Amino acid sequence: MKAQDLKARLRGVLAFTPTPFTPEDHIDVEGLARHVDFLVRSGVHAVVVCGGVGEFFSLDLDEHRTAVRTAVESVAGRVPVVAGIAHGSRVAGTLAQFAESVGADGLMVNPLYFIEPSEDGLVRHYQAIAAATSLGLIVYSTKGAIATPALMERLAAIDTVVALKDEVGDIRMFQETIDRLGGRMAWINGMAETFAAPYCVAGAQAFTSGIVNFAPEVTLAVCGAALAGRWEELRDLVARKVRPLASLRERRRGYAIAVVKEAMNLLGMPGGTMRSPLVPLAAEDRDDLRAILEELRLR
Repeated sequence: MKAQDLKARLRGVLAFTPTPFTPEDHIDVEGLARHVDFLVRSGVHAVVVCGGVGEFFSLDLDEHRTAVRTAVESVAGRVPVVAGIAHGSRVAGTLAQFAESVGADGLMVNPLYFIEPSEDGLVRHYQAIAAATSLGLIVYSTKGAIATPALMERLAAIDTVVALKDEVGDIRMFQETIDRLGGRMAWINGMAETFAAPYCVAGAQAFTSGIVNFAPEVTLAVCGAALAGRWEELRDLVARKVRPLASLRERRRGYAIAVVKEAMNLLGMPGGTMRSPLVPLAAEDRDDLRAILEELRLR
């Protein structure tokens, strides 16, 4: 898929799928394939593999390749598949080339960790990835790795940089970036269902979700209400069906992923185990999750 085609397709719900691990700590390839197919059949608009929910930071390079290939084969062209790529420029470029070779439609450049490169260094990072692949690139802005309006203006000079996923939560800065660049980028709310209203009003055309993995009907209802401007309906959906899950995901470090995986497991889906250094839910939190799923009639 050409970069501009990806930009046009980044609308609606972008499902961030977890990477299921077996008790022996291997990727559950069949489970991943089955789950990606479930997401597509549920009506999501794109699938993202090897993102934060996908524990990209715990995957070795062969596992990363396996996850990307599995997602592409399972989706079979029905919706765009975006592969998260990470690490330094050289490794990221290698992963980008592989993703393109197996048919991924775009790339999300995951934030660097442990280091905080200068703006010049980040521009060079994206230039190096763009030189390695023709796929469209999504900038991932988050706390500790903020893509400021000034940086986005510089990255916009790279033809294949086509979108911004904003996970900072600063609506004023997000709006300023849109004001500067307008239709040059696709604009993605990276704060999920809870912030659908303010990001949609600011100009976001899509939002990312982890909850969609086990409650796609909730996420798609939020998306429909937000895009149609049905604000009362949206507030009700978020208050009753999203916030209890979001609050649990914020209860302890690592729970943003653990809650998604455990909810899937409780519902008979291939969530799989956590990979160290992340840990499963505490027993009392698992009980709370079970009660929330029952309240939402998901069990």
